[in-house]
Amino acid sequence: MLRSSVFQRCAGTLGVLLFAHAALAMAGAPDGRSLYASCVACHGKQGEGLATIKAPAIAGLESWYVDRQLKNFATGLRGAATGDAEGAMMRAAASLLKSDAERAAVAAYVAGLPTRRSAHLESSNAAGATNGRNYFNALCSACHGANGRGNQQLGAPRLAGASPEYLARQFSAFKSGRRGAHPDDKLGTQMRAIAAMLPDSRTEADVITYAAGLPP
Repeated sequence: MLRSSVFQRCAGTLGVLLFAHAALAMAGAPDGRSLYASCVACHGKQGEGLATIKAPAIAGLESWYVDRQLKNFATGLRGAATGDAEGAMMRAAASLLKSDAERAAVAAYVAGLPTRRSAHLESSNAAGATNGRNYFNALCSACHGANGRGNQQLGAPRLAGASPEYLARQFSAFKSGRRGAHPDDKLGTQMRAIAAMLPDSRTEADVITYAAGLPP
């Protein structure tokens, strides 16, 4: 019930903000802070996220990555798969941004919000920590960096300090085809292949815990 009511509040906010965005479009150059108002209901005023509706923390994410994801949602490369309720909500939110300039303005504003390290569970044992580090270095570090801070040239976002719950959902989405299955989503296709290389759920959890535990 709580999640349902929060979803309804987010949906209602999106509808109201359609009018606000129309006014902003007439006011001149896009203002990222004002446009971000449509994101606050789910992602929080400071980009801290809202776990009850699975909205991740986005504060401090690279502007190029945020911009790309907003475009992916708006064009249906992401969030259009059956069963992706959170993605569908993001598609609706992304559709409020009517131009590349507006998306870039929001992305720049999000990138400027102070990064907050997510609370996460440490590996329960030394073997799990070692397993996570070994698989991360073998499969993830080439794109995301040994420090997990990403690589713009490869289109790989920061993983360090991310919410482990969010990373787990994205692994699941890649493996199931809810993300990365669109033929035009080349980077998503690569991630689907990487996710499939993890041998079992325990290893997946170890990798996620290791990545989330890296300092942002």
